Amino acid sequence: MRGWHLPLLPLAAVGLVILAAIAPATDASSDRPYLLAPATDEYARHDPKGTTIIPNGRFLRPLGASVPVAKWPQAVVLTPDGTQVFVASDGAAQIISRWRDSAPEVLPVGLPTPTGGRKPPTSGGVAVSADGKRLYWGAGDLGSVYVFDLPARKLVGEIPLNGEVGGRKWEDSFVMDVALSADGRHLYCADVTNFRLAIADTQSLKVIASTPVGRYPYALSVVGSRVYVANIGLFEYSPIPPPASTRWDKRGLTFPAFGFPSKEAEEGVEFEGRRVPGLGKPNVAESFSVWGVDVSAPDTPKIVSRVKTGLLMGQPTERGKTFGGSAPNYLVARGDSLWVSNGNNDLIERIDLRSHRIAARRRLVAAPLVKDLRGVSPSGMALSPDGRRLYVAESGLNAIAVLDARSLEVKGHLPTAWYPYRVAVSPDGGHLLVTCFKGFGNGPSGGAKPDSPYLGMKGVLTVVPLPADRELGRHTKTVLECNGLVDRRAERTALTSPVIPYTPGQESEQIKYVVFITKENHTYDTVFDRIPGAKHDPSLLRWGLRQNIVHPGQPSLTDVPVMVNHNALAREFAVSDNFYMEPEASGVGHRWLIGIQPNNLCQMTYTVGWNFKVNSTAPGRRYSFGSNGSMQPEDYPEAGAMWEHLHRSGIPFRNYGEGFEFAGVDEGEGNGMTGAREVVNFPMPMALYNSTCREFPIYNTNIPDQYRADWFIRDYQRNIASGKMAMPRFLNIAICNDHGSTPNAAKGYPYLASWMADNDLALGRIVEFLSRTPYWKNMAIFVTQDDAGGEPDHVDAQRSVLLVISPWAKRRHVSHRHTTITSMHRTLYQVLGLPPLNLWDALASDFSDAFTTTPDFTPYTVRPVDPRIFDPAKAKDKNDPDYRMARRRPSMPMDDPEDMERLAELGGRSSRRSGNAPRASITATDDDD
Repeated sequence: MRGWHLPLLPLAAVGLVILAAIAPATDASSDRPYLLAPATDEYARHDPKGTTIIPNGRFLRPLGASVPVAKWPQAVVLTPDGTQVFVASDGAAQIISRWRDSAPEVLPVGLPTPTGGRKPPTSGGVAVSADGKRLYWGAGDLGSVYVFDLPARKLVGEIPLNGEVGGRKWEDSFVMDVALSADGRHLYCADVTNFRLAIADTQSLKVIASTPVGRYPYALSVVGSRVYVANIGLFEYSPIPPPASTRWDKRGLTFPAFGFPSKEAEEGVEFEGRRVPGLGKPNVAESFSVWGVDVSAPDTPKIVSRVKTGLLMGQPTERGKTFGGSAPNYLVARGDSLWVSNGNNDLIERIDLRSHRIAARRRLVAAPLVKDLRGVSPSGMALSPDGRRLYVAESGLNAIAVLDARSLEVKGHLPTAWYPYRVAVSPDGGHLLVTCFKGFGNGPSGGAKPDSPYLGMKGVLTVVPLPADRELGRHTKTVLECNGLVDRRAERTALTSPVIPYTPGQESEQIKYVVFITKENHTYDTVFDRIPGAKHDPSLLRWGLRQNIVHPGQPSLTDVPVMVNHNALAREFAVSDNFYMEPEASGVGHRWLIGIQPNNLCQMTYTVGWNFKVNSTAPGRRYSFGSNGSMQPEDYPEAGAMWEHLHRSGIPFRNYGEGFEFAGVDEGEGNGMTGAREVVNFPMPMALYNSTCREFPIYNTNIPDQYRADWFIRDYQRNIASGKMAMPRFLNIAICNDHGSTPNAAKGYPYLASWMADNDLALGRIVEFLSRTPYWKNMAIFVTQDDAGGEPDHVDAQRSVLLVISPWAKRRHVSHRHTTITSMHRTLYQVLGLPPLNLWDALASDFSDAFTTTPDFTPYTVRPVDPRIFDPAKAKDKNDPDYRMARRRPSMPMDDPEDMERLAELGGRSSRRSGNAPRASITATDDDD
């Protein structure tokens, strides 16, 4: 067995690839190019036949034809004769015939109905036999591989991966990718949750052997008698052990035991009465690597190579040391070469299979001005039949890169639909077939006169006719224009404000302190009630100022004001009617909230991934989509998130409630201050760990938002007002109860609207308090959501809430500038004089149009909520932490045994979190819930 290898090429040898010569050159002067998304003041538009405007303000003008397919398409494969295309989606499969025609035939593949609580197939890894008759599809959480008769379009068998192999009983398998041997006798399966390569006999439909590989095997490629495995993960996580004493809560930890990177994270630590195991070193052979397996004897596979791909964690780069790993997510092998797509580093590498060393490396860069920023996000790849061209799906640019396969020189780019993920080439080399995970977006989701019928976020198969090399220039120009990578210097005066400087290094003179207040799951149309000058549809109001409220067992109410402070703030300060959430659900939404794009592992695990199981023998089950509000080490981008960007720049910040809602967390009643019991040894990012208030609850609707407001105000008075802590330049405050939960009159929430009123009052109280501090005169507060929550909106299902609150905000202003969640980060960084963190905030429009050079220092006065739907006094409960912890001395340690003993006495109901808020009718009646 050979040892693992570091990359042959040093970072200095990495090729920097520019999309096109027309991109503007870097210029440090005042005339430096000005980049931002192209939709300056246009609203989102769903127009597959023309120009679609997606939530981040970028355009979609895909080349070729786009065929609608089922939601979340992951895999695409052609039959060997090229006549049919198989597309695997979330719980669905389709075969597309006559795909070159103007009206292709799309036929569903019959799938059995899962029984025993099993989920439909989700993973999407597919392979087709050489004769085109059999197709194999990884069936995800079913722990098996489906076998189809392709001509008949029917299931004919199943290969179970759970069971005994090699003297070990395997459970909780999840097949992420599959590949066939050249003779079709053996099927190779990447079991992502068991960290193994399983080998099945295609005749007996049984697993005959398996071998451990690295962590989270995600993609496979076969050349000759070798199978190569891309390991996309970093750590193997462990359950939190029980405490040594009954004085400590046996359910888990109130707060993560350590931050990463740290000695404690590596070696473990004593924390809350138990020894919490460490995670080991990050750059071991098992993490972020490609392994080679000799399968010449299929029943006795042998590991023959281990190659670390991309940049090692902690390796120096242009922006300092790397924070996240490389995340290799796709492989293509042919002859003596293996190509690797490293999603986090924007790196494509070619490995020489004779030496198992990296022979060529190319970084995909969007434009010279952003050459040190990541966000191209390469994913799927395919080789041309003659082996001369490599086609790479650029998920972050909605494009396909065309590379010279040997040198990795980029020849050009081809525009696609939203989030291209996997790509295949027709046998004649004339077409690309690309699965686009998000298609053309949602479009409007309701209203009296929607611009187009609501389709939801369906997938798309984009069929791209391959142009000649001489034509690549004009298609590359389209990619640049659609992403905002063109110089808008001439418009800069109209698009900027002196209050929000756009030059890195130049801080705002007027604003010194920025506050993010983040909430849960609403669209613009459901909250804001007839704001003058705004684009709205009052028929969609759910939480406005004149709602009818109905719930079984409670009095029916008419003409009730619900979110009164949201509407008052919108009328007194600035509100946007053209602001959108980038994400489609909470899990990925919280990544966007902290300024990063979810990588492929996070995106796919959240949308089509596996169930969390804390005590499973499959270690990968402890990394799961259950992590809604927190970034895990596998998610860390190369430059980190907002926290790392602020920390590197010496900007002090304080976080309230974000960052440790990890997979499996207990969010039941009686969980005390943090509202959490952590059950796995997940770390927080170290910068965040050291800057988080440990008394403030994470998402847990058992805790009223009134207590969150109380705790924030108390923390400010105890630390900042007292002089123990300087006022941080940035505050992040999460209040979550507008997510909603089951109405419970005994708890003070008789209606679904009660949760909204609780959140609304907490928002008003926090803003009122901040506007009466000495820092108000130099403060800006941005209020938003983590996602749109599936509520209706007549413009787009991802249009959401943005309030700009500041003495320097234009009073009674409605912003029509097209902005998105990363616009908050761009504006934050510009205020603080920081450069962009990644491609996403670099290309987002900022909020400068909402500011004025003539301030109004009038503070805000909170509006009371209607006591019929929410009375704060009735929301109190003897089990709430405010009762038990109100007398807690400020000097007591956060893990005080007496507190833990009191907390352990408390029982509780679960507070389950999902991506969408509870549903209600347009008149906010609760009987739809």
